[in-house]
Amino acid sequence: MNLPVFLRQRASLVGILIGAAYGVLARLMIIAGSWAQLPFVVMTLGFLFLVPVAIGYLTIATAGNVSWRDRVFAPWGACALVVLVAALLAWEGAICVIMALPVMLVCSSIGGMMAGALSSRRLVVAPLVAILPWAVMPAERGVVHPARHTTSTSEITIDAPVGTVWPLVVSVDTILPTEHRRALFTSMGFPRPIAATIDRPGIGGVRTATFERGVIFRERVTEWVPERRLSFTIDPIAVPDDAMDPHVEIGGPYFDVLTGTYELQPLEGGRTRLVLRSEHRTSTAFNLYAAWWADRVMASIQRNILVVLRDRAERGQLTNGPTA
Repeated sequence: MNLPVFLRQRASLVGILIGAAYGVLARLMIIAGSWAQLPFVVMTLGFLFLVPVAIGYLTIATAGNVSWRDRVFAPWGACALVVLVAALLAWEGAICVIMALPVMLVCSSIGGMMAGALSSRRLVVAPLVAILPWAVMPAERGVVHPARHTTSTSEITIDAPVGTVWPLVVSVDTILPTEHRRALFTSMGFPRPIAATIDRPGIGGVRTATFERGVIFRERVTEWVPERRLSFTIDPIAVPDDAMDPHVEIGGPYFDVLTGTYELQPLEGGRTRLVLRSEHRTSTAFNLYAAWWADRVMASIQRNILVVLRDRAERGQLTNGPTA
């Protein structure tokens, strides 16, 4: 196997281990800080962006003259080791790893290029780069981040009339394992939907939406137009501690799903266009990035539900719930 020159140099391998050790230590300090109520938080610019910069910088700091390619890509080896340790020790859920990894790789490359550019002064500057995240994180503690509201929209065409689709939308009977398909949200560790039952038809009715791992939401109907439109607010009433990663817990400080709406549009030939919209909130120091991921995840969940409803409608399956 022909490894890059950088990885064949002993000093460079040591640099990767140093960078990885710094990243692992940083995560340990976050854990220790939460126990000791210190101002070190994962969901900060200091941790998500500056720690990877420091990882990349320290990876290159002990190396000699290296190419631009090595400055960019060698820090990825250190990041991979950090992610591996975090996964093996269950420090992070799959969703946080997947969301954080692109940022880690890009920022670590920036750190590697900084170290390469400083040349002979890189070791002098290294302590400052290593300390910088810990100077920034306390300043971020307690800062109220503006909420960003995003609407995710998904739709599907169903070869069945609205009269068949409507009752399936109003009350969703138990979704069998065979009805699920592989999806982004399940690969990221989100629980699958199980059912959504309604206590009575009309405005004020309450749908109880259940998901795997004991997650339950209360959905209070705010708009009810039979065979045309169903809107509801969404409130978590049961989210066990081990059901979701705390950094992306629905109803938590960083993320929440607020409303949902189904729209049924009759098409020619007795078909139906079914649209599902959800409004969700992100409240982080990096809302643009977080909201993009939230939209991807919500769209994946919505698509999964729409496919289940399409398949049931086209089979002519009826629901037992109230639909009047």
